[in-house]
Amino acid sequence: MAGLGMTCFFTYSSHNVIQWFPRKRYIAAGITSAGAGAGGIIYPLAFRFLVDDYGFPTGVRILSSIVAGTTLIAFILGAPCVDVPRRSIGPVFHASTWIDKRAWKSKPYVLYVIAVSLVYGGFYSLAFHVTKWAEFKGFGTEDIAGGQGERPGDSGFPTFWYLTIMNGTSIIGRLASAVFATKWSNPIVVHAATCLIASLLAFFFWPFAPNNAAALVFVSIFGILGGSMLSLPASGVAYLIPDELQSHAGQWTGMMWLVHHVAPLLPINPTAGVPPECVNASLTSPLLNRSAVSAFALVGPLIAAALNRRFDMNAVGYWTGATLLVATILFACSMHLKSQEDKSSEGSATEEMKSGQQTTPSTDDDDDVGDRATIV
Repeated sequence: MAGLGMTCFFTYSSHNVIQWFPRKRYIAAGITSAGAGAGGIIYPLAFRFLVDDYGFPTGVRILSSIVAGTTLIAFILGAPCVDVPRRSIGPVFHASTWIDKRAWKSKPYVLYVIAVSLVYGGFYSLAFHVTKWAEFKGFGTEDIAGGQGERPGDSGFPTFWYLTIMNGTSIIGRLASAVFATKWSNPIVVHAATCLIASLLAFFFWPFAPNNAAALVFVSIFGILGGSMLSLPASGVAYLIPDELQSHAGQWTGMMWLVHHVAPLLPINPTAGVPPECVNASLTSPLLNRSAVSAFALVGPLIAAALNRRFDMNAVGYWTGATLLVATILFACSMHLKSQEDKSSEGSATEEMKSGQQTTPSTDDDDDVGDRATIV
């Protein structure tokens, strides 16, 4: 039941806000997404302290009450924009009500959906393992109470802060990417750029981080890039969908998330195949729980865990880097095809205007005939 409720919010929230601010839709979506980053800081810490102080059942009830309060505010204020045309809804059990076949005939859209799937698989592979990576490198420990490292060289830094910092800095990425997409570029270009930078960081920084300070810088920057990558999909679909199909924007966005969120239909255990030493608090983080219904966000970490078992923790960074690099290429291809479609549409519109002008009858001869008739 909780998963069904979160799914409704996840899909509807960004799409509804975009409708209210058509000229600033990317910024509006970015601000909405930034709330997820803020929640990623507040709720994990609140849950930790509530469980410690009141026990698990009472702590869950208190946190659920807080969530219910914020949900009520969203329910009251989240009315759809009446100025946006609505598509006619067919029978509930008819396939066309849920799936628009025209979307899957659009090559830019298909490539974009595949690229976003790879982003989810790559980003969450690294996020699942970030706390164990810190222990593997000797930068910190999960022993929060003792505050002492378990191995020589451990700094005693609580590793759960790595994920909290990544959540916090994601707010910057969510807002900054929206501004860049609105003022200087478009969502797909920003998506490709942040994905490329994140790929290079995973390739070269994850394996070679020398100390705890450098690791904190890494998770901070990667959190910014991750916030950008995870906040742009809805804006990207809004950019790709043709103007004449804007009334189907919600349907296209829902289909994109459907591709990523099919895990509830599959018997997948998030910790299946993960080495016991990698099953820790990071697997139950709220940041990762948002991916708990995403097949790609689960398959990626499972592959990364297998690589970690076969080689070492550095292989997780190489897997993430390779996945994000392929996603970057697909984003670029999607943008190229979108540009070609736009140029083709502009050319067709220009030709129609020219042909319309050529077929318009001239009234000069008629005026001359009328004047001669008047003289006679």
